[in-house]
Amino acid sequence: MKSKKRSLIFFVIVIILSLVSLKINFPDLTFPVVNNYTSDPDAPSSFGSPYKLYYEQLKPVEKQAYNMILDKIYDMPEKILVPDLDEEALDNVFKALLYDNPDLFFIGRKCSVKAELWNDFFSAEYIIDKAEYEKQKAELDEVCNRIIAGLSNTADQWQTELEIHNWIVDHCTYKIEEKEYVYSSAYGSLVNNIAACEGYSKAAKLLLDRVGIQSAVISGTASSSRQSGGSHMWNVVNVNGKWYHLDCTWDDPLTDKGSSVRLYTYFNVSDEAISKNHFNFSIDVDCISDEGNYYSSTGLVFPDYGSKDEKALSDRIYAQYRGGEKQIQINFSNEKSYNAAYASLIKNYRLSELLNERRATDGKPLLTKLKGYYDDNDLFTLTLIFE
Repeated sequence: MKSKKRSLIFFVIVIILSLVSLKINFPDLTFPVVNNYTSDPDAPSSFGSPYKLYYEQLKPVEKQAYNMILDKIYDMPEKILVPDLDEEALDNVFKALLYDNPDLFFIGRKCSVKAELWNDFFSAEYIIDKAEYEKQKAELDEVCNRIIAGLSNTADQWQTELEIHNWIVDHCTYKIEEKEYVYSSAYGSLVNNIAACEGYSKAAKLLLDRVGIQSAVISGTASSSRQSGGSHMWNVVNVNGKWYHLDCTWDDPLTDKGSSVRLYTYFNVSDEAISKNHFNFSIDVDCISDEGNYYSSTGLVFPDYGSKDEKALSDRIYAQYRGGEKQIQINFSNEKSYNAAYASLIKNYRLSELLNERRATDGKPLLTKLKGYYDDNDLFTLTLIFE
């Protein structure tokens, strides 16, 4: 019995010694770990917009994630390798991607980052497939090329911006519908000609990108006596080295009778001016100049309103009408002048008297009458609409 036990013990010892001496070779597993990235990327991705203001606001690790996503996203992969991002960083990156790059209209509003072993991967919601995107992208390119070909002088940044503003205002109709992302895209605005404020602003950025004018989409809240309060999007534009606010949506209102009006009230306005009804800017670029404002640039700002100013004002209105303008706009530099002009010209019908007086002077019949008007008592403008 003892000999059997000794044999068993000896056998176990031999097995143990054999295992100890056995060398097991594990494969060399190397993973492309990117989670410890700390330095700033040299430059933004070459994909997407040439002007990426939101990218410039990101932290170094967020910039790296932005670039890694933008380099791959146009192929619509299931997942993209990214650095480790917390929820706030992911929100910053995703917002920057969508705001900077209006051609990413195939992406919805949902994204996530999931860990797999040593790495993290970004996934986005694609609202159309790649074939449909290529089709829509071709349609969008065709419209953009046609608009740009029709511009009078792309070397003149102010005039080019004005003509882009006019095309969007004249061709696009405002519509908002939840979960219908096309209304929030440049494609919706430029191809379908129907968009919400996000679509207007992304269309403006896309066209400005293509003519070499730096701009960005800006979000915030807006409210006025005419416009209800809530989330809103518009643009900031750098024209001739100075930044301005540009709101194509609010320059495209409907009159009480349902007809469309092209305004210039929100064409190149300063922070001070637009802050009367636009708040909580998503980006701040110091719009402090009035030089590129539409009314300043066209001589339609009236500092005062009184009997001495009426002739100059009626001359301006008459000349514009004779030149073919049917929507004539006037801006007043302060509230007092605006209120005086509004009371006299509109409420007391002084405008009709002025036009009749001018008609009697030159003997040319006007053959028209005032069809309506649009007033903005925040930015002190009057738009006169003639038949």
